[in-house]
Amino acid sequence: MFNLTKAELDDAFHAIRHHGYSAMLPEPPEWAAIVANWVTIRDALEKIDLDTYEPYKLMRVYAPKNRANIRVVHLLHPQDLLIYTALVLIAKNDIELNRVALKAKRVFSYRTDISKQNILYEARNSYAKYRQQLRAKCTVASVKYVAVADIADFYPRIYQHRLENVIESVATTQRVRDVARVLVRKLIGNLMEKNSYGIPVGPYASRLLGEAILIDVDAMLQGAKSNFVRWVDDYSVFCKTEYEAQSILFTLGEFLFSKHGLTLQSAKTTIVPISDYRAKYLTEHEEHLSDRDAAIKALRELSAGYEESEEIDESKVEDVLAILHGLDLKGMLETSLADTTLVDYEAVVYALMKLPRILSASAELKREVLNLVIDNAELLYPVAEHITKYVLSFTDLTAQERKKIANSLLKPLKSKRNPPPPYYAMWVLHVFLSGSEWNHAKDIVAIYANTKSEVVRRYAALAVNTSGTRADVVSIKDDYVSASPLLKLAILVASRRLGADERKHWKQANVLNGVIDKLI
Repeated sequence: MFNLTKAELDDAFHAIRHHGYSAMLPEPPEWAAIVANWVTIRDALEKIDLDTYEPYKLMRVYAPKNRANIRVVHLLHPQDLLIYTALVLIAKNDIELNRVALKAKRVFSYRTDISKQNILYEARNSYAKYRQQLRAKCTVASVKYVAVADIADFYPRIYQHRLENVIESVATTQRVRDVARVLVRKLIGNLMEKNSYGIPVGPYASRLLGEAILIDVDAMLQGAKSNFVRWVDDYSVFCKTEYEAQSILFTLGEFLFSKHGLTLQSAKTTIVPISDYRAKYLTEHEEHLSDRDAAIKALRELSAGYEESEEIDESKVEDVLAILHGLDLKGMLETSLADTTLVDYEAVVYALMKLPRILSASAELKREVLNLVIDNAELLYPVAEHITKYVLSFTDLTAQERKKIANSLLKPLKSKRNPPPPYYAMWVLHVFLSGSEWNHAKDIVAIYANTKSEVVRRYAALAVNTSGTRADVVSIKDDYVSASPLLKLAILVASRRLGADERKHWKQANVLNGVIDKLI
């Protein structure tokens, strides 16, 4: 038997509130119910025997990794995310104490402060320090080549049995040894549908498990006296000769495959002369930026580690914002969108991320950029998250402006012949569940009815709760019985639009599992 304690669950609750619910996905509105009823939920979770517990089926969303590739992202049921985070937190200090020491300045990603039990890792300035160390290595006269390596499909290919062994090997208490079994063999194994490989992608707790799996890889490189620096699954090894660089790549590749079943990504693994490495990987933006290309260089450097750490170096932000203030951001976007066959998504993302932070930018400019993006929404599927966040950064939109935006965003979703990817639909629907003023419930119900995607149905149901009517909910509530667990939660949320007696009888007719489902 293995039960989590009140303190362990409190730590997990605090960690999720600190780091966020999931990377690359909007925070689910059900989380608000957990915050409001935390003591009740904690007391129920404390009674669960995790040795016999069967987690809810997670939801998969395929998000764009870049122009040509996608990555899977997993949305966990809130109950499972709390349990998952609590178990990782129990093991986090033992994992950290067995990693290459921070003072060695080799491994910078997701370092744990062992004095803070309710924080998974510290993010502030870690990516900036990593980049600083790369530059320092390049100044050593004996360094002539850099071996650059990237692990292919890292989180989805982690071998679970190996992860369990790693946690057992670093454990200093029986509690952590038990976590190895319960976390990996029971929870992760079931979440990954009995596959022997892969950990959830998206939960912030997974980042510490990724670091754990590379403990012996880093130790091997350090033992071989390799001059390496690592951020997550990216290695840079600084070498005196091309032969040394070639040798270390072979050694690293062989070790990863033989010990972990992992491989290096061929497109990103290479040997680079030091001058080329500086130019390609460590480009500094010019002292006086004046054109679009130079601005993108600056923003690329600023944002390169953004996905992997929640906090950005604010001093760099201010430097770049000062530069951007004098640039024609609208012109940058127009140029980026001009070639409809090859949109410059990077430029679009950078502009949408930074423009709301420029306090001195005029309201007129921000509106012009908004109109430009909305008018080209059908070209911008891969950057749906940034479109949504930019739209929601406006607090003074008129009803007419909201109607125009709503129609433009929903138009692709209403297409039966060529609907957009569920990832785009999810972020668009997030706009409509943010407030009842967005309305368009009839369109959203039609989208729900015409899609086969559980992801789209979930976010459509959540949007119906925000602005729909009883009649809108009646058309979806009968799907509850056959729905996946996370769609069930969304339908439960939407059912609040039913009359009190009607909802009571509907709930009695359907079996509600778990304390969170019942509270919602």
